[in-house]
Amino acid sequence: MRVTPLVWISLGLVSLTVSVMLAGDSLVDLVPNQERQIFEFRRNLSESLAVQYSALAERDQIEIVKFAMGELAKRNREILSLALLKKDGSVLAQIGEHTQVWVQPSGEESTFNFLQVPIFAGDQPWGVLQIAFQQADESWLHWFLTDPWVRFLGFVSGAGFLGYLFFMKRTLRQLDPSRVVPARVKAALDALTQGVVMIDTQDLIVLANDAFCEAAGKPVTTLIGSDLSTLSWKTAASSTSQTLEHPWTRAIMEKQPQDNVFLLLDSPESDLRKFVVNVVPIMDDGSTVRGALVSFHDVTELDRANSRLKEANNELESSRGQILKKNQELETMNVNLSVEINQRKKAETEKERLYQELMQASRQAGMADVASSVLHNAGNVLNSINVSTDTLLKTVKKPGVEDVCRIASMFHEHQDNLYQFLTADQKGKQIPAYLSLVAESLSGNHQTIQNELDALMKQVDHLKQVITVPTDVARAGNVLEPALAEELMEQALLIAMPELEQCRIEVIREYRPIPRIMTDRHQVLQILVNVITNARNAMVEYPGRAHQLSLRVGMVQSGGRSVRFEVTDTGCGIAAENIPRLFAQGFTTRKTGRGLGLHSAAISAKSLGGSIQAHSEGEGRGATLTLDLPPTLAEAVA
Repeated sequence: MRVTPLVWISLGLVSLTVSVMLAGDSLVDLVPNQERQIFEFRRNLSESLAVQYSALAERDQIEIVKFAMGELAKRNREILSLALLKKDGSVLAQIGEHTQVWVQPSGEESTFNFLQVPIFAGDQPWGVLQIAFQQADESWLHWFLTDPWVRFLGFVSGAGFLGYLFFMKRTLRQLDPSRVVPARVKAALDALTQGVVMIDTQDLIVLANDAFCEAAGKPVTTLIGSDLSTLSWKTAASSTSQTLEHPWTRAIMEKQPQDNVFLLLDSPESDLRKFVVNVVPIMDDGSTVRGALVSFHDVTELDRANSRLKEANNELESSRGQILKKNQELETMNVNLSVEINQRKKAETEKERLYQELMQASRQAGMADVASSVLHNAGNVLNSINVSTDTLLKTVKKPGVEDVCRIASMFHEHQDNLYQFLTADQKGKQIPAYLSLVAESLSGNHQTIQNELDALMKQVDHLKQVITVPTDVARAGNVLEPALAEELMEQALLIAMPELEQCRIEVIREYRPIPRIMTDRHQVLQILVNVITNARNAMVEYPGRAHQLSLRVGMVQSGGRSVRFEVTDTGCGIAAENIPRLFAQGFTTRKTGRGLGLHSAAISAKSLGGSIQAHSEGEGRGATLTLDLPPTLAEAVA
């Protein structure tokens, strides 16, 4: 059975009261000493008897002395023996086994149980009266039951404990709940990435954590006591807050939680923020609403990212429609070309016109080749975008706000004894630590979302380049810019990483430092993504063992100085007869392949002034694809 804090406080107050009483007794002698009073009584009795017995002995009335001693011993059960002795030690009269009972006090002074009174004849000692009393019961129980002071302290302790316990219960019920929140709980609330606010029935803010203060753009001292509804709240469908019914007001009026309400906050210090609001009413034992606990989850960045993703998808669909249209036009042109070739035999005069049409058809065939490459490369990036989007959705759906709501419900259930619940109850004592875990979990989710959004932005940017760069290159040549070789490899790996992680492929990096080079960043990324994707496909089609993807970057002197990118896999390998045809358009060994990725990579490498080669020890022994680029240093160009 666990002792509640109220009991401990009451026990402490009782101990303090008893300690004060004992200190007062020690300092100012508040309580009379019972043992000292008994000793004084015995000494006075002994002196009185000594006077009487000495007077009787001088008259030789020894028998009367013995009779008096016997009667005294019968009346007083505490007396064990009495003896009247002369100066020389001879016994004139005695009662009881005095010689066996008597213990001579040291220094001839009386003690509590053995009293002796000297008798004088004039100025000369005549004899002594010795009285032996029974020794008191020294047990603790006897002392506790017979000592009035101890019984008084026991009564004060029991009555004081009950009085203090009743008083503390009545007092704690009148305390303001906002003042009993421990500092560690407030610190845990401040560690949360989402805003948390506690309000009363008048919508006045009682408690607010740092995340909400930052979102509102106001210090906590300004927010405490202010009306939560006076902030610039708006709904997604309305641009004003004049007719807005706030969810916390509705929760207090209806005594029902309000979940997943979208609100916009217009703050002068920051841009328009979007929040998912959840409200839990706080009620006492009598089902009377005392306020509400409101949580604000900032989804502004996620909403913006979703908008950007929708725009990218719309652009992709638009590009796809244009490509389909071009393909249809190409098919139409092919039919027309066949007709024109057949008509060439009929009319020699149309030779020049047919030649011009043939040239136009060739240009359109080149455009189709570019379009196929763009679709292939865009498909690689879209796979990574889909994986990142799936990760974002799973992270957003992880529990977080529900845990805080459950804790708020526990606070509500124990609001009358919140301090006791948080410090003594087993579940309550775990809440601060659990809130820290929830804060860490929400913080981790936020970091995961941020990382995935960063990756998503890079992937979308690369997707735009994949779509727009081929046309720009055909029109104006490559766009050279300074770049680090290892960063290019890492960016390409980042685009393909989600699929590599899904296939549980281990990545090994072997980068040697290289100065910045001048190259077309997006062309190189396109080549590396195609090569890494091709390596992943080769390993996926060769299951049954753990696979590794080795990435190397460095300078080589093979056939002249060049920057080399190497991608080595442990996949199905390449047959020797297939290596010469590996980069030809349409050649592939995969059932679902189209033979565009490596062909596009070879064309891009050639346009950059470099080359791409493949090497394999044979089928089932993996393969290595090598990209060599001219080592044009950025410092030399600058």
